[in-house]
Amino acid sequence: MIWREALRYLAAGGANTAVTWALYLALLQVLDYRLAYGLAFVAGIGLSFLLLRHLVFARPGKRHSLAWLAASQVLQLGLGLVVVQAWVAWLHAPVWLAPLAAIAVCVPLMFFIQRWIFTSHAAR
Repeated sequence: MIWREALRYLAAGGANTAVTWALYLALLQVLDYRLAYGLAFVAGIGLSFLLLRHLVFARPGKRHSLAWLAASQVLQLGLGLVVVQAWVAWLHAPVWLAPLAAIAVCVPLMFFIQRWIFTSHAAR
């Protein structure tokens, strides 16, 4: 079961990335890039919540799961920045590969954090 959830998680993440990227590009036509990015990021959290709750884990999760999810997204952003910094500054690895290193670290960790968010106490 966890492998099915993990595959759905990867598919949902890919879909979310594509939709929020398209939204960002569309918003760029009428808004400053910073505002476009911020709105697309917030929309991505909302879409992620819907995908995780209804398709990936198919359960409502903990009380205030949307707030937990938003906090996990902030954690992911911070951790990703740390990984990118370590990749470039400490490991002296190619800059263009830094986001892939962040993905390699963040995606598995976020899967388990977000799985916890969408598993209520009663379900355990």
